[in-house]
Parts: sequence; structure tokens; C-alpha cells
Amino acid sequence: MFFTGRIARVALVVIAATFSTFKLNGAHLVGGEITYTCSGSNSYEIKLRIYRDCNGNGAAFDQSVNFTIFDDQGNILFNPSVSKGATVQVPAATGNPCLTTPPNICTEYAEYIHTISLPARVGGYTISYQRCCRNATIANIVSSGKGNTYTIQIPSMDNCNSTPQFTTVPPIVLCKSDALNIDASAADANGDSLFYEFCDILNGGSSFNPSPGSADPPPYTSIPFISPQTSSMPIPGAPALSINANTGFITGVANTTGQFVVGICVSEYENGILLSKVRRDYQFNITSCISNVVSDMLTQIEKPSLLCNGKTMTFQAQTSGALSYLWDFGDTATTADTSSSPSPSYTYPDTGDYSVMLIINPGLVCTDTVFEVFKILDAPDYEIKYTGKSCFEAQNLLFYAEGGTPSDASFQWDFGSLSNTFGAQGDSVSNVSWSLPGEYPVRLIVSSLTCPDTVYDTISVIQWSVDVNAGVDTSVVRYDTAYLNVSEGSLYRWFADKPVYFNNSKRKDPQSWQYQDSTTFYVIVADEYGCQGIDTVMIFWLPQQTVPDLSNVQNVITANMDGVNDVLDLSEVSFGESCTLRVLNRWGGQVYQQENYDDTWTGVDNNGKPLPPSTYYFLLQCDKELRYYGPITIIGRGL
Repeated sequence: MFFTGRIARVALVVIAATFSTFKLNGAHLVGGEITYTCSGSNSYEIKLRIYRDCNGNGAAFDQSVNFTIFDDQGNILFNPSVSKGATVQVPAATGNPCLTTPPNICTEYAEYIHTISLPARVGGYTISYQRCCRNATIANIVSSGKGNTYTIQIPSMDNCNSTPQFTTVPPIVLCKSDALNIDASAADANGDSLFYEFCDILNGGSSFNPSPGSADPPPYTSIPFISPQTSSMPIPGAPALSINANTGFITGVANTTGQFVVGICVSEYENGILLSKVRRDYQFNITSCISNVVSDMLTQIEKPSLLCNGKTMTFQAQTSGALSYLWDFGDTATTADTSSSPSPSYTYPDTGDYSVMLIINPGLVCTDTVFEVFKILDAPDYEIKYTGKSCFEAQNLLFYAEGGTPSDASFQWDFGSLSNTFGAQGDSVSNVSWSLPGEYPVRLIVSSLTCPDTVYDTISVIQWSVDVNAGVDTSVVRYDTAYLNVSEGSLYRWFADKPVYFNNSKRKDPQSWQYQDSTTFYVIVADEYGCQGIDTVMIFWLPQQTVPDLSNVQNVITANMDGVNDVLDLSEVSFGESCTLRVLNRWGGQVYQQENYDDTWTGVDNNGKPLPPSTYYFLLQCDKELRYYGPITIIGRGL
């Protein structure tokens, strides 16, 4: 965490009256510098940049100026006239991106560029331009009637040197009490060492001769600063404004409003020898600032649905004038609960109340901080649940809503038109059933000011859902007892499609006597919940035994592999047709079956295991005709 409490919001709104006195007739110069670039063969491009106050009533840019070029004795060698270039308006920057610049602040610049051949000479050259006048409201000098001298030296016997060039346009307005970080650095095409310092500003011209046809020769008179300010400490500050000698960045905190002129010099050295010194003469406007930035965030009071997000909360900044963000999500178990996004998300380790902090523009003077408490709850995540069995025979279900719900939640249920429940309300509903089997949608409407929702589910109401097995179809001797049996359950009920007699139709394994052949028996089994299943089994009578006329049809199998009666040979009955052999035991249970019987049965069951000696019954069915039936006795195995 960083600190507590809401920091007062401050808007960088500039009092217009602060600048109303800046408008004086005739006073217009804000600053400038003169530099040169050597392109080879003694050719130098000289560039003068002049800044002026374009909001006042001062003189416009001169359409042409004179660059006065002196030898080392102060003699004028050249005095060319140089035409003005394009006028460029300086962006209303303040050095602090949070500052709102007042509408009556305007600065522009124009450049005067001239190329001239200057052969190397002993003592070098001095290039100067002079112009009056400065604004009379400058607070750190006696500026009335004071002008400017912009001057630069070409070293003795110069070997095509170029001066450093400032890389940025200085800000127009600075904010009082702001931590300044102004880039006043320069670049040097020759790669020479650069040294930065605050330095003297030079006077030139006069109110009587504001734009002389040629500059005065050096040396030039510096303009004294009003105590306690000096050229090296030109602006009141705490800490005092200073310039980094190596980087050219100006830092400090100005603590006095007004207009202040500053000399910024960058000296160029080659192997420890001074080659040139570029002097930027510039006026800063410093004003009291009130922040126009507001730190705020969307809260759960403003948007109650944020209470429904569960442990992962998405935050939304609602700010004014924000350039950067710093969130602290109030998770005291970690230091990684921060973000610089305007709309971050964070997953909390547990539910509870967390104090969330948002700082906008941290590190700038126009910063603001807000704290809000967020209540982290488990996500509602509503689900439809039920207890009981959904089989059609049992039903009588209890439905309920599961999941965390807000305190103001109310519930309404919809089970469809075939249910026995209409308009049910509450977090649970009992004794629900449907009049027919089928698939039914269930709808739960959750009404809430915070977390409303509608949840859907489907329930399958199934008839005959219990798995029931009444066994395989079987045969009995006419009018004999049929022994029935079915898989386990809790309740049983047997009945048939033809007249029958049961010893107990509500047993798992009743006995039955039927009065007609091919009777289908039905059994309904209920489990412990009341769900039911149904299965059928067919009992048919064995054909009545007759003595065939064919006395030589085999009716015994010895199966002792002596070559006599080892297999059941029915070739005299099948006549080579495709017939099916079925062999039944004395209770009508089928023990063997062979399609396309080939007279090879040796008295074994379907698994090839020898049947015990006894009398069995066989049926030979050829196509749809019961061709032959009769007893077959297996005797004497192993004899």
C-alpha cells in the first residue's frame, strides 16, 4: 500500500490575470540562439532563431536582419542582409503534460539562414545580431529598454567546425510547485564533448534604435539579475533549478509565479580546447497551477453487477486528465497486486473486503489518488438441482437453486404446461411431476438488483427405466408347469396375454400353468424408489409325441464311437433339405441347436460338452414345416 486518504484534486488552470500584464507595445522578444554548420570548403550556414510573444502588441518579426561578422579586432568584415523564413507556432506545452495552457499564451519563432564562405583565419570570427526589446514584465531582470545580443564565435584557423544544435523547443509555461524535468540538450555533428550551464544573457539594441543595421562589436554587456537571482540561479525554487552539466536536463521546483529569463549555454570542447559556446536566451512563464486531473473508479455502488464477478474483479478507471495509472488492489498477502492499465483485472485469493487504490499520473505534480472498498464474494453461478428419481412412475421431485446468491434475490420457476406445478416461487419447489414421459425444459428466473439471471436445464422423465431380464423363451410339455424367474427388484407383477394360472403373480419366481400354446408372459419389476421396468418371456408347448411310421428313424445315441448310433442321423427325414435341429431337455429348455443340420450331432450341448444320459426331445424344422419330432435317448457313454 502507498498511503491513505484522498489527495485534493488540482487542475492546471491558469489565472488569466497573471498574463494580462504581459502585453506591452513594442516589447515582444522571448528568446533565441545563433548557431552555424560547416559543410566544407570554408562554407558556413549561419542560422538565427528568434522567439517572440505572438499574443501581445509587440513588433512583428523583421522581414530581414543583418548578420554582422567581425574579425578578432572587432572590425566588420561582412554585414549580409538575411531574409526571414517561415513562422512556426510553438505548441502550447508546459513542460508538464498535466498543465492546461491558458488561451492568452502564444509563442512563435522564425529562422534566418545565410550561407557564407569564411576562410580560416588567425583569431577566427565573431558573428552577432542585436535586437530590442524584451518584455517589461520579466521578474528577474530590470528589463525596461533591454534588448538581446545573439552571438557565436568561429575559432581561430577553424577546420570546418559546426556548433552544437539544441534538439528541442523549450516549453512556454512552467507550473509552480511542479517537479521540472526539461530537456535542454543539444547534439553535436562532430561528436565533441558538450558542457551545459546557466549563463549570462546579453543586452543589445535599444528602445531608440531597436533594430540596428549592424551589431556593435564585442565585448557585450550582460544584463544583471535582480537579487537574489543570478545568471547561475535565475529562477526562485526549492529545490533550486539546476542544469545537469552532462545531459542538459533542467530540474528543480519553481516556487514563484511570473516571467523569468534564463541563459542556457552549451560549450563545445575538442581535446579540452573550447571551440564554441551556443547561448540560448529564453523567457519562461511560471504560473500557479490547480490540477484538472481527477482520479476515480467505477464502484460496486454505481454498478451493483460488479458484486457478481466472483473472485476475479475487473476494474475501470473513471478519470480526467490521466496520463498514467497505478493501481493497488489491496491484497496484503502479496506485493504483486498492482497494475498500470486503465481497466485491469485481478483475482483475489479469498472473499472479503479489500481497499483498492488508484493513483493517476504518479510522480507528476498533477496527480490524484482515490480509495474504494470492494466486497469480493463468490460468484453466484446459479445451477438447477433436484433430488428424487426422474422415472415416470416415481417422480415427486424436489427442485432447488444452488450457488451463492445476493441477499435480495428472489426465484420463480417454470416447469412447462404438462407439469403439476405452476407459478412456483422460492429457492426450492417440492412434489414436482409431469403427466407424460418425455424431455422437459426447466427455467429458473433469478430476480435481483445486483445479479439477475435466468438459468435453464432439461430433465428426462423416463418410463420403464429399470433394467429387467425375464430370461429366454422356453418350452414345456403340454399342460406342464412353467417355472418363471426375473432379475432382482423390490416389487413384482406377472401377467400374460392368454389365460394362465399363477401360484403367486407377485413373486420373483412364480409357477404358472397355461391353457394355450405360445403364451407371452409379462413381468413388471419396481426398484426400491418405485421406478419400473418390463420384460417378456414366451412359453410354448412341446409337440405331442407320436410314433412315426418310419421304424428305422433313430431314437437313441450311444456315443461310444463304435460306429453304431454314435450320431443322430435324420437323413431319411430331411431328404437333404436345409433343416434346423433343436434339442430340448425334459423341462422344455433348449440344450442344442444347429442350422443346416448335417447328421453329426453326438449328444453334446451348444458348447460341445457331452449331455448326461437321459431322454431328450428333438424337433426338425425344414423351412416353415415342422418335419419331425420325437424323443432321443442318450445312453451308455463310455461303454
